[in-house]
Amino acid sequence: MKTKQRIIKILGLLIIISTVLSICAVIFLVSFSRKNVNANYDEKLFDLAKGESYTEYYSNGRELGAKENKYDPQPLCSLSLGGLKKRWVPIEAISDNVKEAFISAEDREFYKHSGVNYRRTAMALLNSIFHFKPTFGASTITQQVVKNISGDNDISFKRKLTEIIRAINIEKNHSKQEIFELYLNIVPMGENIYGINMASQLYFGKEPFDLSITEAATLAAITNAPTRYNPHLNPDLCLEKRNNVLYAMLESGSISKDEYESMVREPLSVLPLSEGEESVSSWFIETVNADVIADLRAKYGLSESAAAAMLYNGGMKIYTTENELIQSYLENYFEDVSNFPKEVSSGLEYAMTVIDPISGDLLGIVGSVGAKIGNRLLNFATAPHTPGSALKPIALYGPLIDSGKITPSTVFDDVPQEFIMSTSGLTPYPQNYPRVYDGLTTVKDALRKSKNTVAYKLYGMLGAENIYKMLKSDFGFDTIVRSGRSSSGSTVTDLAPSPLALGQLSYGVSLKKLTEAYTVFPSEGVLHKCRSYVKVVDKDGEVILDNQAVEKRIFSKEGARVMNQLLMNVTENGTASSVTLKNVIDTAGKTGTSGDDKDRLFIGYTPYAVAGIWCGYRDSGKPIGYVAPTHIKIWDDVMRGIHKGILLTKSEEPIRSFSTKGLIRHEFCCDSGMLYSENCMLDPRGNRLDHGYFMKGTVPKNLCDKHVLFMYDKDAEGIATECCPEDSLKLISLIKVCDRSFPMQITVTDAEYVCREVDGTRAFPRDFDRPYFFYYIPEGEYVGIGRQKKQYNSFCFIHDE
Repeated sequence: MKTKQRIIKILGLLIIISTVLSICAVIFLVSFSRKNVNANYDEKLFDLAKGESYTEYYSNGRELGAKENKYDPQPLCSLSLGGLKKRWVPIEAISDNVKEAFISAEDREFYKHSGVNYRRTAMALLNSIFHFKPTFGASTITQQVVKNISGDNDISFKRKLTEIIRAINIEKNHSKQEIFELYLNIVPMGENIYGINMASQLYFGKEPFDLSITEAATLAAITNAPTRYNPHLNPDLCLEKRNNVLYAMLESGSISKDEYESMVREPLSVLPLSEGEESVSSWFIETVNADVIADLRAKYGLSESAAAAMLYNGGMKIYTTENELIQSYLENYFEDVSNFPKEVSSGLEYAMTVIDPISGDLLGIVGSVGAKIGNRLLNFATAPHTPGSALKPIALYGPLIDSGKITPSTVFDDVPQEFIMSTSGLTPYPQNYPRVYDGLTTVKDALRKSKNTVAYKLYGMLGAENIYKMLKSDFGFDTIVRSGRSSSGSTVTDLAPSPLALGQLSYGVSLKKLTEAYTVFPSEGVLHKCRSYVKVVDKDGEVILDNQAVEKRIFSKEGARVMNQLLMNVTENGTASSVTLKNVIDTAGKTGTSGDDKDRLFIGYTPYAVAGIWCGYRDSGKPIGYVAPTHIKIWDDVMRGIHKGILLTKSEEPIRSFSTKGLIRHEFCCDSGMLYSENCMLDPRGNRLDHGYFMKGTVPKNLCDKHVLFMYDKDAEGIATECCPEDSLKLISLIKVCDRSFPMQITVTDAEYVCREVDGTRAFPRDFDRPYFFYYIPEGEYVGIGRQKKQYNSFCFIHDE
């Protein structure tokens, strides 16, 4: 017996020593970690939490293109974010029944400690080691205030330690009355209800001052686990927990034993909760909220949940960049499903963004087709997509034009650059879309026709590292990767031709970010970072986020102006020639398609707006194929509607053209890129004359040397021999291309108009299906062939006999 008593005493002593050591450890860790907590930030959160649940939003009423870029705030809407139901009530208007119920159930030492109950914290630490109880709560009311105002609730020792320090800081700066008042106003009460005021009215139809003891105990029961103890969802659990609270009130002396025994027999009685509809935020407001949360995280070092809690607490005023005319037009158009092809019923989606090129302000955004019926839905305008050829102007053409390394007249050979061996044989790479090789092609036409072969060569001129750094640093493409992992676990990199030349980025880029990048062209070389809001102000008028416009010069004015002219060709007679807005105002842009045809984009712009549209299936696993109307038509419809409003409401004469100041307009030969000569006029394909805009010092200076004169038998339709009748002869010119060599035969549209030097030592083909120099081509080598069976550059073997 004495031995057993001795063991019990030893165990008791060990527990006491462990508890004391645990308390000392907690105090030491708190003191050691205090320097890593920003008390000023917590003060801001404490103050913001006092606001109502409504957030006020303002739009920008400034006229687009106005000389003075001054923000003109216009009331937009007032929303309860996340459907929160919250209404502030002063502590004097809350009954003692409520106060005593919460103190008894949550923190009986509230008025004695300095923010943390060290003894219970130490016991909780010991319980985590020895597991005396399934759960052991140690958070004080002050700690719960920290958790509720910050949203930080992840389960970790570091977070708990930080919470303790923050609670101590709050106790130093606020009275118990202030802390308890805030707690009772922000405590979660289930079903998006926050605080005693809304809870007492929605559950009992009473003001907080009129609640009975059992009603107060019910509310105190709910807050411990708002879903588990929700009186509508789990009435039995809620009743059991309410009675536990009543017992706690008995233990603390708040009620007598007779009162307790009477009250625990009372049934749970709450009003049926009416279905409250959460206000649905527009695509623009949700984009703003996401940006505000991201910026709060960056500024204050918050977790996402903490930043969201800071915003959702309400009381803020957010001054957005929304243009109501543009946003309304976008929403009305996208809500009308009849504007889209029938495939939208099978999951085909569209998204669109509109940005002011001069300020970078987001003017309008929609994330999918149809009426928006909920919040926090997938926004296809901000989700990443494969940009395809829409990447080429900013990654390839822009920097090379600006540096003078290429000009609109620079000629490249549109032919495959390599041949890849597969199980089905050799495959030419890269392939164009559509799969046509045209041979000698100017930069002007390569961009207009979106030639992948030319993009591949431009990639080689710039180098992968330079392109990568420019997209990452200058344009802010944070989704491109030097090295990463695919969903299947394989290694991926964007330092390769397919991602950087053809736009097949490993993780894509959002439509919003890509549209932002295109502001560099209409703003004449200056990139404007897209912003959805200007500033965020708290309930006291203090600016907590000041989102100043950010701009960076990427290209020279002249380089950007050349690009404007080149990209106008895309809408004039290129891959976006169906655009009709060009008949009203200068319109430029570039199309893009992912290699698997699961993403189609068009980024187009005028002097007043840059707009991007994306099209693809919701599940991302299905190619788009043929659908009508196309995404380009939808872009055109929306932009024509928007510009009708812009141009009609301009207070001064509207700008309808891109500037060509400082540029030189000059003609050139399409096949050489050099000055047009008499020989060029004799090309059998007709006029090979074109023109373009050049920066000073880049205008072609020499005459074309590509066109070589030949006598041609127009009756026999072949290169003439000495025996051809004189009256059937005519003078033509063919293009000299001597460096084509392929391991397999491919079709090149200009191949039948090509010439090569021959010395007459070999025979000429005796048919019209091969070029006259066919037998001078080394065995096993191919030089391309025209589309037609009969080749224009064949030999007139008829008269040669």
